[in-house]
Amino acid sequence: RGTIAPSRCVAENPAMASSGALSARGRLQLTAKEPSYAEAFYTTQNSQYRGHWHDGTRGTQLGDVPTIREILSARPTVRKPVRPLVSTARTMLGDAMKEEAQNRLADKVISADVIPKKFPVAASAFSYPASAKKGADNPLYATSSQQYGKEVPMDHQVPDRYFPSSSNFTKGFVDLKPRFSGLATAATPSKVHGAFDEYF
Repeated sequence: RGTIAPSRCVAENPAMASSGALSARGRLQLTAKEPSYAEAFYTTQNSQYRGHWHDGTRGTQLGDVPTIREILSARPTVRKPVRPLVSTARTMLGDAMKEEAQNRLADKVISADVIPKKFPVAASAFSYPASAKKGADNPLYATSSQQYGKEVPMDHQVPDRYFPSSSNFTKGFVDLKPRFSGLATAATPSKVHGAFDEYF
């Protein structure tokens, strides 16, 4: 089913012999030119309305035109549609930066409008150097400001996340400074003489 006899194909339809190829079993296989990416994406449907075949033969000069069933059976396989070219190159540095930024994110909080980040320092990483002042440990000269940093913080005193605000909104501005949108009513002074000042 769906096969075309070689003698009938060539004798009754000589144009098919130039636009197709006969296989070893005697079946007709279409050998139309593969469309390029420019033809597949930018060719309009209106440009396909013509009275000629792919080899330039007029449609009115053909004697026996095969049916659509014979044409579909002559196709070897159904090819996938043409898709745009996608770069598959590995961006190792970009992927590493993206993965590092993803690892810094903490669990999302429903009441917050931004995703929190993990606090970069743990309690065990804090270290306060001792005071180098002479007699700093003498209680007679102790001050209240020495209480700051006297003890290393514990785990429950260090936050585990914080909510930063990125500058992505301001980075999207095109102008480097605010644009002047007012009405200039002052005269444009002339560099030659005051009589040449422009008032409009």
